[in-house]
Amino acid sequence: MDSLTARHLARELDARWRGRRLDGARFDRETRAVSLMVDGRTVRFELHHADVRVVNADPLDRATGPLNGWTVGSVRAPIDDRRLIIDLFRPGRFKGSAEKRAELVVSAVPRARGALLRDAGGAKLAAVGAELPALVEPRPELSDDALLAAAGAGDAPALLAGRWMSPLIVRWMIANSDEAVERYRAMCSDGPASPARCGALLLPFPFCANAVRAESLIDADSVAQPESAAAHDVDARQQRAIDRMRAELDRAHDAPQIRAAADALVGLGDAPAPASVRLADGVEWRVTARPGESAADVAGRLYDEARSKERALAALPARLEAARAAPPAARPTQLGKDAGRPAPPPAPKVPYKTYRSSGGLEIWVGRGAASNDALTFDAAAPNDVWLHARDSAGAHVVLRWTAPDAPPARDLHDAAMLAAWHSKARGSSLVPVDWTRRKHVRKPRGARPGSVVIREERTVMVRPSAERERALRDSR
Repeated sequence: MDSLTARHLARELDARWRGRRLDGARFDRETRAVSLMVDGRTVRFELHHADVRVVNADPLDRATGPLNGWTVGSVRAPIDDRRLIIDLFRPGRFKGSAEKRAELVVSAVPRARGALLRDAGGAKLAAVGAELPALVEPRPELSDDALLAAAGAGDAPALLAGRWMSPLIVRWMIANSDEAVERYRAMCSDGPASPARCGALLLPFPFCANAVRAESLIDADSVAQPESAAAHDVDARQQRAIDRMRAELDRAHDAPQIRAAADALVGLGDAPAPASVRLADGVEWRVTARPGESAADVAGRLYDEARSKERALAALPARLEAARAAPPAARPTQLGKDAGRPAPPPAPKVPYKTYRSSGGLEIWVGRGAASNDALTFDAAAPNDVWLHARDSAGAHVVLRWTAPDAPPARDLHDAAMLAAWHSKARGSSLVPVDWTRRKHVRKPRGARPGSVVIREERTVMVRPSAERERALRDSR
């Protein structure tokens, strides 16, 4: 949640809650979430998300939590700060006694996502997540000339120095420089929002090419169920499991940016990793490198992270849908790969091990002599890339690449490394690996299992690496 979203969300919540009595509240430290129920409708602040989300949620038990009996005085957001402040009060217990006051502060600052309930004297009553940071000074508003110049030049740092700006808004400003001034003035005027959904995010204005108009900045992803569906309500443990899956899915949405950063770094090869790289959309990606790492080393780690998140994007939506639709007994209570699901039928055995290259291509590795023959002559396509460590007994390796041009160097290198690793030359510091198209591999009549003859081969030199072999394992 950026500062502009926090501002308009506070306005929406203030209109809904001001002067209303709280029916219930829950501070859940395990899932890092705070839920407030007003007029029977619950809103949950999900602090575990990289970009804090606010969603409609299932009703809480009435008269529960540390805020029983309190009333919402107002909901506000400081100018250009990524936090919400909910002012609360409660009448004195006796006639004529002073009312009590407190505030609930919800921070969406990336390294300080948390919520703190404190009384008028500053004493902590309840807390979830990280310790809250100090208030920040608002950034200055950009002039029209400065905005146009920075947007036209693609100068993201200059735009980020302006009030209400965030990386997502900056990308939109650069891509739509002809509309930048009008949109920025609407942002700074503090006028009404025009909520829109951009991917997984709800924003006060449409800041993406395929924005979908929305009625609210409060996500309806977990809308409260009607009373007639009470029999299907999840218990607290089940809800936490669903929340964790949603958190994992939310964290996975930056997979395209991570892969783009890896693509930019891999081309630098063994050069030292830079402090940042510029992505295709003009955004500067900060590179976090370990001591002594090259750009290619960092790219390898980023490809691993991107693949993991891409698998989550592919698998989790269906799991979440099934978890929400099923009765409680069938819903998962933990995040194990088999949680809440019947045991799948045994997968058909294939004559090879599976890996996935840095660029996402499938790599098949034979399991033995007979397996090598089945892989090469039954499973592989004629135009697939075939590899084997030169002059050394070992596995046949197939890189699934049938395009007429040579495979990408990084993917070929990954497949060659696996051929070296699964050979008797594994202990060598440098191994020559021959590669050709599968159609150029033939088996002489009467040859032993695994023995082949190849032509039109080319050779690459690789270093076998146990760490890289583990990283390339396909865990889908």
